[in-house]
Amino acid sequence: MALIAVFFYLGVVVVMATLEIALGLRLLAGFRVSPSGALEEVLYAAGLSFAILGALAFALGTVGWLRQGTALTLLAAAGLGAGKEGWRRLFALIALIPGIAGRISHSRAAWLLAAAIAGCVGLDSLLAMAPLTGSDALVYHFTAPMLGLTRGSGPIFWLINSFWVGQGHALIALGMALGSDRISMGLILVGGLLAAGALFALTRQLTSNHWAGLATLVFLLTPMVFWQMGTSGSPDIWMAFYTTLAVMAVNNGVHLAENRWLVLAGLFAGAAAGVKLTGWAIPAGIATYCLLATRSPYRAVVCGLWSLPMGILLLVRNARWTGDPFFPFLSRWLRPGQINQYALAAIHGATHPGGFDRSISGLLAFPFLLSLKGEAYGVGHYFGPIVLACAPLILFAFRRGGLAFAAAFVWVVFFLLVDLTSQGARFLLPVFPLALALVFAGVAEAFRRGWRVVQVGCAGTIVLTLLLGLGSETLYARDFLPVVVGLEKREAFLERMASDYSLVSFLNRSLEGQPGEAMVFFQHVYYLRIPFLIGDPQISWLMDPDRLTGPQALLQFLRQQNVRWVVKSPGYPKPFAPAFQALEDEGKLVPRFSEEASTYTNFRIYGEKVPVHVVVLELASAP
Repeated sequence: MALIAVFFYLGVVVVMATLEIALGLRLLAGFRVSPSGALEEVLYAAGLSFAILGALAFALGTVGWLRQGTALTLLAAAGLGAGKEGWRRLFALIALIPGIAGRISHSRAAWLLAAAIAGCVGLDSLLAMAPLTGSDALVYHFTAPMLGLTRGSGPIFWLINSFWVGQGHALIALGMALGSDRISMGLILVGGLLAAGALFALTRQLTSNHWAGLATLVFLLTPMVFWQMGTSGSPDIWMAFYTTLAVMAVNNGVHLAENRWLVLAGLFAGAAAGVKLTGWAIPAGIATYCLLATRSPYRAVVCGLWSLPMGILLLVRNARWTGDPFFPFLSRWLRPGQINQYALAAIHGATHPGGFDRSISGLLAFPFLLSLKGEAYGVGHYFGPIVLACAPLILFAFRRGGLAFAAAFVWVVFFLLVDLTSQGARFLLPVFPLALALVFAGVAEAFRRGWRVVQVGCAGTIVLTLLLGLGSETLYARDFLPVVVGLEKREAFLERMASDYSLVSFLNRSLEGQPGEAMVFFQHVYYLRIPFLIGDPQISWLMDPDRLTGPQALLQFLRQQNVRWVVKSPGYPKPFAPAFQALEDEGKLVPRFSEEASTYTNFRIYGEKVPVHVVVLELASAP
């Protein structure tokens, strides 16, 4: 039964992708552009339609209209909107598959590459169907969309991360509205597969099909990639897809001197920005490259402005709710009277890894240390060693002309932004396909020139990268496949793999059907099925130590928020511990339930759990 459910949800995702591609093919025909191949045509079509789907779902979610009925209506509209033209073109492209497969079968190397890539895709598809356990997903990637569906529209100030959810999260909400978070995970998987396809298309324009296939295999076996597209529950992989499309489109616009391609480049760059605030470096890089390459301010403005329809929705929503489009990062200047300094400092710490160093030496060392000391730079070692090891060969990629320059320019702009602002290596995922394409273009040139020593070094690096990736994914999959194929029960899996799940289970059992909100101080709240709000001042903008001073102010705040239950697990947040303890001592917080639970004491990957004593206290009624 477990595998039947897996294939059912994967089938639903395939149907959704088919509808969107058919619609995208018709939309693409309206642009009157000529992609260089069938794969490129499918990728551009998917990019257009999924960007529009994400924007529509985001708009519906913002006003509280995203429900199962509207979600089904969006999909039905995609199928009907494709019309005869879109479906006819899709079937024509499908008819090309047997011929492509035949050509692959005639080359042993191509057949092995294709089989390896298919194996990775199959494994990633199974991993994506495991119950959600990604840490950030349990905090906000899936929690914020869930709250939007269950509680309606509006800002969630007790979950500051909810202001960072964009169109990628709207696709997550769309999957939930259709009935299952497995559909949401499947849509993230689709973003990863499209990113792999875009990498293949970009690399083969710089080198050949064989090198492009090898680059794609390295991409799929990179820990950062299979984690993001398989189990993390983060939509960031969609940024990698849109970014790669934007680079190819802007190169076509510059090379062919056609503004239609520049419009497409702007739309794709805006779609990348709409997924996450850091994505605004993509439109900036694309428009700047357009200006430098064409020396036409008009064309650069056209390219830049067309990023707004897809990218600005997140900013408009935040500005409407808070007055700060990049909330809370600009609030210190836009709304200084409403700043929560404690939460702002916590956000800065969470987005800046331990190795962050903005000195000249620190900025120059970051490109090397992000792989060599990845744990100190936002798990940069998850990208593997290949880009750093082969970086000098990127210079030889430039002989391929403008496309290599476009990819390198956007990559450098994004890299510099990350280096200057956060040095969080995981934020580099959107431009990782660009880096891989340039690396393999340089490696291919070294092989073409017959440099024996360089060939041996490159071959060894690639083989080592593939072996490390294969070993990593095999070990990683070991924890997830049993529940996917039905060998492990869902509850047992979540108890083993999901952070704070034993706390959540206890609260669901104890407070089911009870009136009032429960204030919790742990962050992994996705599986809570009771009314709740987070009281951790590190992510709750409402829990401001400078405003909630003393037990009486805290008591008044709890009553204003309709809090009836306070979950102590095992203690209170340090800034509020004296006030909460005073309420206990005064009999205004009364213990009702307690249990011994457990939680991870460090990153889940280390598997270190500690016991936690959980006490549920009830707020005494007001006199």
